[in-house]
Amino acid sequence: MHETQKQEKAILVMVEMGKEKWSHEILAEEFKHLVVSAGIEVKEMITAKRHEVNPALYIGKGKVEELALLVKEEGVDTVIFNNNLGVSQQRNLEDVFGVKTIDRTQLILDIFAAHARSQEGILQVELAQLEYLLPRLKGKGTMLSRLGGGIGTRGPGEKKLEIDRRCISDRITSLKYEISALSQHRETMRKKREKENIAICSLVGYTSAGKTTVFNALTESNEKTSGSLFTTLDTVSRVFPVHNTVKAILTDTVGFIYKLPLNLVEAFKATLEELNYADVLLHVVDVASNDINRLLNSVGSTLEELKLETKPTILVFNKIDKVSSQYVEQLQRQFPEAVFVSALEKTNLEVLRERIYQMIGKDTVEAIIKFPFTRMELVNFLHANCEIMKTNYQENEVVYWVKTKQPFLAYIAKQGAQVKKM
Repeated sequence: MHETQKQEKAILVMVEMGKEKWSHEILAEEFKHLVVSAGIEVKEMITAKRHEVNPALYIGKGKVEELALLVKEEGVDTVIFNNNLGVSQQRNLEDVFGVKTIDRTQLILDIFAAHARSQEGILQVELAQLEYLLPRLKGKGTMLSRLGGGIGTRGPGEKKLEIDRRCISDRITSLKYEISALSQHRETMRKKREKENIAICSLVGYTSAGKTTVFNALTESNEKTSGSLFTTLDTVSRVFPVHNTVKAILTDTVGFIYKLPLNLVEAFKATLEELNYADVLLHVVDVASNDINRLLNSVGSTLEELKLETKPTILVFNKIDKVSSQYVEQLQRQFPEAVFVSALEKTNLEVLRERIYQMIGKDTVEAIIKFPFTRMELVNFLHANCEIMKTNYQENEVVYWVKTKQPFLAYIAKQGAQVKKM
């Protein structure tokens, strides 16, 4: 008989230090959502207020003793902090609690490990895991002895944990080399796309905003969607129709989150660099969220960290099927440049396509191109690099009305064709 794996149970600890940009209730809800996304049953959530960090235990000794009693009463397997713990703090807390104790970074790493599918995604997760674990494996080995499975130990990195500590640094170096090689391959593909004059649109936004649903609706794909956090970890790209004969590439990327650990941003830097080459960013926002401005500010901060704040961006409010029409009208007055859609119901997708077309076509020019039938080899070039609006075959020549970029017009003129801008 197959025995079902026992679900881990955890006590959650939120430490409030100073004034946060987000309310306690919102932070607590997101923290719990993160834990549930990792497949953990939440038994209790405890809040501790501190003016400064305790160097040995992060929180006060009294609160630690209170938690230790609660751990025994509830019979939990894990204590999870919504903060990043130091190496000695984590080790000291485990000694007191007698159960595995992990922090926010390790929790998010676990979720990442569960969702990585591509070769690059798996390598990036393993790199982040090992860079996080390396300083924790330099102590007495207590952390290593507790890594028997479950939350914080899942994914491609777990099979490396029994390797001699000196080999982990070598593995990190090897992973960086492999990721660099994949990045070079992506650079080659990117240059090929540039030659083919295909615009690139990238989806960005807070995790669970519905980016993958928007991606599926525009590209008619069936990528996995879920209410869980970080369902999309690997970058996915598809060609999709924008306007008449115009096509573009749409890229789905990992969702952002409040206080995403810097080492995770660094580990996924190669993937996030794809956003630098996007012609347009589609910033997807969950219109049903309790605090839209909070989400906008959080994503805006991440885009600033990635130096993408000046990139042409279309604000896309998704999930309008989940709110009232009156509320949508109110937001339209507040954000007149935004596009309001329901990707699930495929509502207003044509409006979004038209806005994308306007954005990617703003650097194009219209022109009339004439050339004799003896130069019909130019036809393939025109169809590959121009939007053909109209064609007229006359007695000795063919006339095209097109939209394209200036460099292509210059090339066509050099081939002997008559070019007249409109």
